[in-house]
Amino acid sequence: MPYEPTERKNPRQLTIEQHFHTAHAISLFYDSDKKVEVKLLQSGELVRRHKRAKIFCTKRMWDQRAEKGYLVPIEDAFHEEIDNIKSYTERNHEAISRYCLLWRFRHEYHLSNPPDGLLNGISGSMLTKQQEENLESKWGSFVRDGGVVPSRFTSGVQIQMRLDSSWHTCSHFKWGLIEAKDGEFIVADGYSDFAFIPISPKFAFWAGERDQKISRQQLAEVNRESIARAKEFYFARKIGACPVA
Repeated sequence: MPYEPTERKNPRQLTIEQHFHTAHAISLFYDSDKKVEVKLLQSGELVRRHKRAKIFCTKRMWDQRAEKGYLVPIEDAFHEEIDNIKSYTERNHEAISRYCLLWRFRHEYHLSNPPDGLLNGISGSMLTKQQEENLESKWGSFVRDGGVVPSRFTSGVQIQMRLDSSWHTCSHFKWGLIEAKDGEFIVADGYSDFAFIPISPKFAFWAGERDQKISRQQLAEVNRESIARAKEFYFARKIGACPVA
């Protein structure tokens, strides 16, 4: 459904701008002004933005239970891996795999913007907006008149279910640390089925690879793959420093 605003001034502090790729991960590409360069695919414009910019977010696409609940441990475990790089054998490969899935699914829901659900035979709760927001802030959900379920509740449940049902596809992944010897990595807004996660201008995790350094030509080929998978934008510390094949 279209974005549903909260009550004026958002008194229950519900999360409105939701990152499909975390703000912390984006910040690891900051330049000296604490911004990254973003290439907007529709307009071709090159802009500089900070990690909280609207381009990196979707608006209330999943519910508060998801945003502040089961998503947080997945993000925290991934942040531990990108903040404290470990050896291949000590690396938490499962944490990286779970985040890879999470990023993929959140980005998919952002792009698809699913409609509200409808429960036949359900009359609805007839709550005021204040009551609805009180309930959501406590990680509850509700059904509106006519059996309408706001899409963010179904999206929150579906993402959680898909994380479980799809785990077998990547639970075995081992992630190599890839270092660019000359040049920097580009980051797509999402990678769909490409198990690749740039984590800084010089480093990326790549499933199925061993820790290694890559040449400028190899980096250019990887950056080409990132651009090919981008849907709305891609970003980097400085795009001019990123070779592309």
